[in-house]
Amino acid sequence: MTRNLILGSEGFVGVPFASFLERHGEEVVRCDIKRGRHEDLREMVMPLDGIDQAYFLAWDVGGAKYLYREDAQFSQLDCNLRLLLNVMPQLKQRDIPFLFVSSQLAEEDDSVYGVTKRLGEVWTNLLKGVRVRLWNVYGPVEKPSERSHVISDFVFQALLTGKIVMLTTGEEKRQFIHVDDVCRAFHAALSARLQGVYDVTSFEWVSVLDVARIIADLTGAEIVPGTRVGSTPITPMQGKILGWHAEVPLTEGLTRLVRQARQVLSRGQS
Repeated sequence: MTRNLILGSEGFVGVPFASFLERHGEEVVRCDIKRGRHEDLREMVMPLDGIDQAYFLAWDVGGAKYLYREDAQFSQLDCNLRLLLNVMPQLKQRDIPFLFVSSQLAEEDDSVYGVTKRLGEVWTNLLKGVRVRLWNVYGPVEKPSERSHVISDFVFQALLTGKIVMLTTGEEKRQFIHVDDVCRAFHAALSARLQGVYDVTSFEWVSVLDVARIIADLTGAEIVPGTRVGSTPITPMQGKILGWHAEVPLTEGLTRLVRQARQVLSRGQS
C-alpha cells in the first residue's frame, strides 16, 4: 500500500485530497499546522520514515482579496520562504518523490504569492519533483472570509442575502476546475513522475458574470454587477497531463456546491 505524506492536509484542497487517496486504498499521513503547532512546516522535522511519496500543498494562500492585499505581502513572503527552506532540504535528503502544487499565478511578478510559487517550481525542478499549476479551484464549501474564493462568496451571498453583489462588471474570464478533478490530476501526475510543468484546469474560459448567472439560476438570487472592469489573465498554458481531463462540468459542480452550502447553513440554524 502506498504511504502518502500530505503537507497542508487540512487546507482547501488538502482535506478532499486526503479523502480521495484513502478511498483509493492508499495510506495518508496528514501534516498541517491546523492540527497543532507541533506540525508547523516552517520548522518541524517531517515524519518521513516509511513515506513513499509526498504532496506539497502547504502555503499561505487565499482568494484574490487576500493574495493581493498590500499589508499581507511581507507575512506571505516570510511564511512561504520558510516553508520552502524547511521542507525542500528534508525531501532532498530522503530522496522522496514529491509533487509541488503551484499556481497559474507563478507567471506573475506583482505578488509575493506568484513569485514564491515560481521559486518553488524552480526548486522542485532541481530535485526532479513533479510540478502542477492549479487554476481557479472550487468545490469545497468556504464560509465568507478574507481568504475565501469568488465562487464560494457568490454562493453564500446568494443564499444569505438573495443577491450576488459583484466587485466588477464580471466580463473578465477565468478557467475554473472542480476539486474532484484536481484530486485525480494530482494522483495521476505524481504516479507518472511527470517532468515539466502541467496545468490543472478545465482549459475552458468562462466569464465571472456567467458564473454568477448560473448561481443566480440555482438560487433565485439577483445579480448586482459592479462598475470596475476586471482583467483576464494572459497566462501561457504549460501542458496537460496525459490521460487526464476535467470531468465535472461547471453547472454540475456549482449545483453540488449550492446544495452543500445549503446543508451547512441549515445545520448552523438548527
